[in-house]
Amino acid sequence: MYRTGIGFDAHALADDRPLIIGGVHIAHNQGLHGHSDADVLVHAIMDAILGALALGDIGRHFPDTDPEFEGADSLELLSHVQKMIEEKGYCCENLDSIIIRSGINQGHNN
Repeated sequence: MYRTGIGFDAHALADDRPLIIGGVHIAHNQGLHGHSDADVLVHAIMDAILGALALGDIGRHFPDTDPEFEGADSLELLSHVQKMIEEKGYCCENLDSIIIRSGINQGHNN
């Protein structure tokens, strides 16, 4: 049986933060603000997977109020989600993603 989930995530740009998208560190003068590493792509993927299996969202499993997840590597959190779906007898066979840059600075080279 196939299940489908949709994930979405957004973080504001912030000074003195690394920019990490999909686990890749990107050289940039700003990063994304967040409790963890703020990897928007991995967060959206986790939300899609969890949603497809009716397991809530990443906020339920990795709350930003929990000091344990402060600065957490989102790829490690994705590993935990992978174990959850395997325990349910599922696997992720297809994944499609779109990254959209938006905001008031759009069009500038920053």
